[in-house]
Amino acid sequence: MIYSVVLIDDEPHCTESLAIQLAATGLPVQVVGKFNDVKLAVSYLASHQVDLVFLDVEMPAMTGFELLEKISSPEFDVIFVTAYDQYAIKAFTYSAINYLLKPVDDQELGDTLQKWLVRREKVVLPQQMQLLKNYLANPAKPRTRVAVPTSDGLEFLEISDIIRCESESNYTWLHLNEGAPLLVCRTLKEVEQVLQDSGFIRIHHSHLINPQHIRKFIRHDGGAIVMGDGSQLPVSRTRKDRLFELFTYVQRL
Repeated sequence: MIYSVVLIDDEPHCTESLAIQLAATGLPVQVVGKFNDVKLAVSYLASHQVDLVFLDVEMPAMTGFELLEKISSPEFDVIFVTAYDQYAIKAFTYSAINYLLKPVDDQELGDTLQKWLVRREKVVLPQQMQLLKNYLANPAKPRTRVAVPTSDGLEFLEISDIIRCESESNYTWLHLNEGAPLLVCRTLKEVEQVLQDSGFIRIHHSHLINPQHIRKFIRHDGGAIVMGDGSQLPVSRTRKDRLFELFTYVQRL
């Protein structure tokens, strides 16, 4: 199956180079439209069925967000292409929205497209867009919610309700204050990149924890942490120093 792709960017050289890069990936995608005029892009998307749109964030006539708002019930997936710096990029990871940084790297493009082909992300939801906008408007404000992709869609969680995260190959189990654990379509490393700014600590190659839910530290058998859900997790030798730093800080409060 060949998937149809549309490229939207106000700069012609960006759509032209991205089309060449996509062809070079050898993946089953075909560029069916390249638009540098956003009004023409809106008209095309309103009357044609496509699978995936590569969309610039900042354009003079309207932003990528405003463009999407003009499409009623979009059924295509979106990968944003942005020149935002690394700090602001956190917005995309918190909202579970795919993105690429300009200038687009060949390897990053191939990896992102391959992930999309495997997972076929759901259409961007209004809640995702709101999380993204809130973060971009207030980048220094602590995050309280996060969107996480699961096998059947997206879950919007309060970060404080996440007790711990446990790796399972290319997926991650999120253990919560209430309810059954969630299996997230992200590696533990990807989850860590999102949650580390909220204080989460990697204590083992398979475990990422929320320190707010630590119940006890056990010294014997190499060291272990007991969490609020009763789970006992090993602490790797290389992670102990970071954990002890946390305990020392807490004792000083």
